[in-house]
Amino acid sequence: MAWTAGGGTIAPGATQEWTFDWGGNGDVGPQLIQARPLNPNGLLFTTEIGEVLDGNNHLSYRARVRNAGPLTVTFQWRGGSV
Repeated sequence: MAWTAGGGTIAPGATQEWTFDWGGNGDVGPQLIQARPLNPNGLLFTTEIGEVLDGNNHLSYRARVRNAGPLTVTFQWRGGSV
């Protein structure tokens, strides 16, 4: 199932780490997560995708995005089950 979630703006050369949570115990299976640039000539890399299990057995997903281009980029997260 595909999804889109939030987004933001990232400066040239910057890296941001984002956390994604779902209801219940948070486990929605393996996820493909990618930052989609919304500006022409935006160059983004989703560099790491991970999972973290907290002390309450709630699973969250994490991803890092890096702006590899010379422009500030507005982006939206998208993903889905693999």
